[in-house]
Amino acid sequence: MLLTNLKSLVTSDSSDFVKEKLLLRESQNRTLKADVEKILSYQAWIKAKTQDTFDSTRILGIVAAGKGAENYLPYTIPKIIKQISETGMLGDIIIGLNNGFECPTVIDRFTALSNVEVIHLYTENKSANNVPAQIFDNFLCENQPYCLSNMGYSHKQHRIFIVHQKKGAYAAGKIRVLGDIYGSLLLSSINNGWIPPEIMFTFDAESQFLVERNYPFVEPDSNGLKLIINELDKNSKIDILSTRNRFAVYQKALVDGIEALLPNFSQEIPPIQLFIDLCHGRYSGYQWMQGGGTFGKTDALVSLLVVISQTYPGSKIEDTQLSILAKYAGFVCEVFLDVVSTNRTPDMMDITMDEQPKKGWIEQMARWIAGVYALELCYGKHNIQTMVSRKIPLSIWIKPIKFLQMLKGKDEIRLDTVLQKVKILAIAFVVFQNLKKRSIDQPDILQGNEAKAHW
Repeated sequence: MLLTNLKSLVTSDSSDFVKEKLLLRESQNRTLKADVEKILSYQAWIKAKTQDTFDSTRILGIVAAGKGAENYLPYTIPKIIKQISETGMLGDIIIGLNNGFECPTVIDRFTALSNVEVIHLYTENKSANNVPAQIFDNFLCENQPYCLSNMGYSHKQHRIFIVHQKKGAYAAGKIRVLGDIYGSLLLSSINNGWIPPEIMFTFDAESQFLVERNYPFVEPDSNGLKLIINELDKNSKIDILSTRNRFAVYQKALVDGIEALLPNFSQEIPPIQLFIDLCHGRYSGYQWMQGGGTFGKTDALVSLLVVISQTYPGSKIEDTQLSILAKYAGFVCEVFLDVVSTNRTPDMMDITMDEQPKKGWIEQMARWIAGVYALELCYGKHNIQTMVSRKIPLSIWIKPIKFLQMLKGKDEIRLDTVLQKVKILAIAFVVFQNLKKRSIDQPDILQGNEAKAHW
């Protein structure tokens, strides 16, 4: 009798667990489906408003900037404009200064660039974390909101739009200023007759687009942006084309008389960052579009980022979320292995300035892993694992030679080198497992008043 009751109890508990799992999976599927429907609705609206006509003479670039961006923008913006010029196109670069951040000295330098017009725009106060603020061309935010236009500007000039976002209770976080740009400036402009560039790209303040055909040998003076644009021109079926991620420790250098931070590709990077660099774009579970360098059709990217910023104001890895939603929306997405976008990582010895100091490289990965776990909870691991995973790819174990050749990098194959590389992988694995456990205990909140966006 006791065994019968115990069996009944176990069977009942098991059945309840399965039911809960199925209900959760159904809920996650519905969430994903609803988001995809909204994205496709925005895309259809954009195509209808523009009559499916886009400007092939210009390219649109968008970046969010916060404290510390002044160390990169003096170098990266002029370099990106130079790369755009080499494609034969002109650039419209929108820089969103998040939550009251200002860098007047940097902006003054932009005004001195040849063939560049700088336009200042200002947001009103955000009324909620998921409501885009209207944007004006005057500090008092008076008269009509500003709209981008295909008229009234020189067709021989690049344009840099500086969006000054007001500091406020709902403004803190990269995704919040991106929400103002995509959900207010771009949508309102399209609604008022603006024909946007056919191609746009997202990037980070420190992003450089460089050619890297043979890892880890980066071509420092190359034009990766041009290579990406050529690839999109050759393959019209591709909707979104991402660079590969390339972590680097940045160091101070003088650029045209001003101090900036530039990547030092000869310096060793932390273990998990190295592992991600080796896997990104090459293995299942590491196929996300890199936010520091994602290029694609404007109607697709704008639709995706409008929905993400308005629905998930706590999103900290919007590029990964974009990749998931793009797949299920039916967009053709690829990672272009020959071009990297640089991504700053702390030195192994860097310590955070928190009350309880921690290693910077570990905290950088903690934010990313927590963001991935939040997306697992939102959409279900079963829906996202081919795009983004918190596991070591199975292909590495099945075909290890290719991975080990990349891991070797520039080093000669010697016993001490092999042992050092094995040690690096072991550290990466142990830290990765600990951070996975931490993310479960402290999951990111994507929606509601409790949602906090990482700058």
